[in-house]
Amino acid sequence: FLPVQVPDDKEKSDPVLFASRVRNLMAEALGIPVTDHTYEDCRLMISAGQLTLPMEAGLVEFTKISQKLKLDWDGIRKHLDEYASIASASKGGRIGIEEFAEYLKLPVSDVLRQLFALFDRNHDGSIDFREYVIGLAVLCNPANTEEIIQVAFKLFDLDEDGYITEDEFSTILQASLGVPDLDVSGLFKEIAHGDSISYEEFKRFAIKHPEYAKIFTTYLDLQTSHVFSLPKEVQTRSSVASNVVSPENHEESTSGKKDD
Repeated sequence: FLPVQVPDDKEKSDPVLFASRVRNLMAEALGIPVTDHTYEDCRLMISAGQLTLPMEAGLVEFTKISQKLKLDWDGIRKHLDEYASIASASKGGRIGIEEFAEYLKLPVSDVLRQLFALFDRNHDGSIDFREYVIGLAVLCNPANTEEIIQVAFKLFDLDEDGYITEDEFSTILQASLGVPDLDVSGLFKEIAHGDSISYEEFKRFAIKHPEYAKIFTTYLDLQTSHVFSLPKEVQTRSSVASNVVSPENHEESTSGKKDD
């Protein structure tokens, strides 16, 4: 038996402090490390096993992640389903670059490798479930706002008729990924319910697959940087042609041209 522990005044007002100290004493006596795994991690482990993933995939330190990233149980459990659908074809239940590309229905390219590296926090060449959840919350969800989705849709809608055709979709994705012979027919059919994509269809897909938001925003940033690196007399033409730069930036470019 370990000695009886009595909380001090500070620990009486904050029982978590007392629990933490007692836990550390127990771990020290047993010669084992302390982790932040909780009952929810056990539930995730069972769920991982049911999804034919290694049970340790569910050990994500749920409480720590949920507090830091403001995620709830249902959200993380839903991500586990998505993760399983990607990792099921891989050995060991982890996502490699090939599985990542196949899930996104895109080829392995420099842009995709960069996106994969942002998820792969320990740079071991694969993404575990914990890295996947953090990547979605930190990298993708902030980029997947209504405003970004609207701008991305306008970016694809080259003729501004309110619909994206497969040719328009292919043109922008080829430029985004730097893959001139990219076949997007499979991805296009997944989004569209006909010969073109409406805004509502595009929005539903973007919300369901936030990984694409990072690709879109990276392309938008590159296009904007390209426009503002041009001479002022070219900026206005480029901003209209790229259909990316905001009206405010367009006004700045126009006023700059007048000053010249």
